[in-house]
Amino acid sequence: MKKILLLSVWLVATIMVYAQEAGKGIKFLDNEPWEEVVKTAKKQRKLIFVDCYTSWCGPCKKLAAEVFTQKDVGDYVNKKFVSVKYDVEKPNGLEFARKYRELISAFPTLLLIRPDGSVMQRIVGAFPAEEILEAIQNGVDGKTWQALEKEYLNGKRDYDFVMTYLDLLLKSGENEKYADVKRAYVKQFPVDSLLNPQIWELGAEYIQHPKTEEYQFVLKHLDEFAQRGFDRYDLEWMLAINAYYQISDIIKTGFKTQNQDTIAELKKQLKELEVTLNNPVKNFPEYLAYVRLEESYLNQDSEELAYRLIYLGEHHLAAYLEWVKNWFEYTIEHLEDKQLIQRCLDYLYQAQQANEIGNDWIVTNCYNVLAKGYAKLGDQNKAEEYTQKAKQIDAQNKEKLNIFK
Repeated sequence: MKKILLLSVWLVATIMVYAQEAGKGIKFLDNEPWEEVVKTAKKQRKLIFVDCYTSWCGPCKKLAAEVFTQKDVGDYVNKKFVSVKYDVEKPNGLEFARKYRELISAFPTLLLIRPDGSVMQRIVGAFPAEEILEAIQNGVDGKTWQALEKEYLNGKRDYDFVMTYLDLLLKSGENEKYADVKRAYVKQFPVDSLLNPQIWELGAEYIQHPKTEEYQFVLKHLDEFAQRGFDRYDLEWMLAINAYYQISDIIKTGFKTQNQDTIAELKKQLKELEVTLNNPVKNFPEYLAYVRLEESYLNQDSEELAYRLIYLGEHHLAAYLEWVKNWFEYTIEHLEDKQLIQRCLDYLYQAQQANEIGNDWIVTNCYNVLAKGYAKLGDQNKAEEYTQKAKQIDAQNKEKLNIFK
């Protein structure tokens, strides 16, 4: 009996504690008609806090569970606001979203609205509780991006001010203006200012294309960056991935185009890349191999392309099988040397086999290319064998894909 009594007391205490915890956050009206929300706000002489969400929005759920439930957030918002949450795909929420359609383009969107319907502040996205609370307080205090924009246009450019201005633009969903202001601020400094951690934090995203002054500065001053405390591994990774993106664009375009002017421009870009990729940076040797292979392809030199594919592949410098498959397909179509065709087929088969080891999902299927090669050599049995193998893999992949539908 005592055990039952103790258990009952524990359950009641737990429920009371949970209820107290649940009541610490923002108290929301749930999808109430907007007119009623405005009446309540006017009656209580409060502002209006609106959470616009959808049922499928992950960040919206994160805000609801981790931010709006916090006591300090609830204490501030409940004191100054009547709060309402709108699922904008339901009737009352949809009506509200239509009324403020120019301000609601992503989710979650939080709006601070006066009882007369004018908007004081917009917050777009899910941020930590302290940042959400600060943004709400800024809106109440009139510290909006529009207010700071006036100071910015009047010439105020000190670092802390600009960081605050950018932060407000970002949280307000003013993405284009944010990008413009940030780029203009970074561009006013000489390129060697990237060695300053504060400028680096702003300017690192512009080190994208190998032709840019910023990219080349980082490439030529890696040792100096390392001496200043920057992580050399991260810097090399950034340089490599951005070089890869350009190489990828060139190769993909090269596979699609027959326009000679476009091909001439691609060749020019490859020559420029060669200079950059001859620097001692991680992954540059592999990317330089891709540049050399694409040069042979664009020059329509099938024999040179075949020898380069085999040599570079054997030295593990041409690992991306999707590109390799396309290059081999070109060589096999244009070569007349049967011994060289056979070498290409042998290498491609080995690469395909290696690609299949331990992989249930075979992304790149080279068997159709192998079938074409053996057909050209007059071996119809092998050609048919690989044609069937290609169909088998395609069927397996399709079946696996259907599982996820």
